[in-house]
Amino acid sequence: MIKNILTHILLVGFIFSGYVKAQNADSVITSAGTMDVYYDLATGNQTSVDRSKWDIGLSTSMRSSSIIINENAGIELFVYSKDTSEWNSVDTTGFNFDNIYNSEESWDNGAFSNLGTNHPDYGWGTYDQNKHNINGSRLFIIKTQTGDYLKMVVDQMTTTGDFLFRTANLDGTNLIKHKHNKSEANGKNFLLTNLHNKEIAVGNPLAEDWNLLFTRYTTVVRQGPSVRNMTVSGVKINAGCKVAERKGVDVSSNDTSSLDWNTNITEIGYDWKAFDRGSFKYNMVEDLTYFVQLPNGQMWKIWFTAYAGGAEGKFVFNTQKMRSGANINEVSTSSAISMYPNPAKTYTNIANQNSILINLDVVDIQGKVVYSEQLLPNSTIRFNTETYKSGIYTLRFQSEKGLDFKKLIIE
Repeated sequence: MIKNILTHILLVGFIFSGYVKAQNADSVITSAGTMDVYYDLATGNQTSVDRSKWDIGLSTSMRSSSIIINENAGIELFVYSKDTSEWNSVDTTGFNFDNIYNSEESWDNGAFSNLGTNHPDYGWGTYDQNKHNINGSRLFIIKTQTGDYLKMVVDQMTTTGDFLFRTANLDGTNLIKHKHNKSEANGKNFLLTNLHNKEIAVGNPLAEDWNLLFTRYTTVVRQGPSVRNMTVSGVKINAGCKVAERKGVDVSSNDTSSLDWNTNITEIGYDWKAFDRGSFKYNMVEDLTYFVQLPNGQMWKIWFTAYAGGAEGKFVFNTQKMRSGANINEVSTSSAISMYPNPAKTYTNIANQNSILINLDVVDIQGKVVYSEQLLPNSTIRFNTETYKSGIYTLRFQSEKGLDFKKLIIE
């Protein structure tokens, strides 16, 4: 007889009174931002990727059409037209278009996607209701790392995971047709590609092997009475992670009971440091701590102790793993989300009996998000389990009302 595996949910607020292990002092060197460094909190492993190796990143998720630009390398993106047939008549005389940047909230809204209004408009293309491909609908101008301006159209993303796009000089010379399949970077968040030589940067780690990305990105920064877009050195989180920022409390405290958890990928960001124009050094913001919740439920604490810009680009910080199960606030599991059958052999039905939208993530035993879906209000989906290994999976439900977890057994 299978007992009810999970009868409680974790509230957004937690209170922890200890650690699994002592704090770790660590540092990451980005070499003046020439390297993107991926960091794994559990192991301390670091993976460095030369920023010069890639220009754009193609999402490897079959459910995502996101295309990001390499802001760290100075890539800039502009929309020239909503009509791709203007390819042969591009004229940038008096060129004065607005930059488009990657989303600071989600990896699913890369710069190419950021002008999308909603389904079926995905920014660079429009969804085909009949063939289920996404077909190019915007003509872009992209500035590369070498300072050259190219015109670019993403012609299609197919149901089999092919990205088809073309680039050329503004006058039409040096036309290059690109074709990449998501499977070329299987297990990674993005397939990173170079527009000039069509090569793929292979150094980025598997999605399950990192939590934090030390990099440079573009954001709005206030300078006196005005604001402007600037490139900053900071930290992004991996998809599936959550961050709570705590201010005004000594970093030695483990109390997270009154914090708000956020999935914005730049929630840690850059503003844990402040530049002192007198000493030309960076000072750390006092009493500022971040708590990072991983997809597998682990929670880590991180706070920064120093930063050196210039040729080093060095981040210095401490990490601690929070002790799970200590003083966790609990309430009864909501009955408004149901799953049947469970255990599942070929499928399970997941019913959202709430009147609100719920985001679902399916997380395997290693903490990797293997499936994501949106559950519409008062709806039921059928989750096909045949392609997944037997074992116990965590289903994470997130909505405006909070967070809920359930367990699913796949036989």
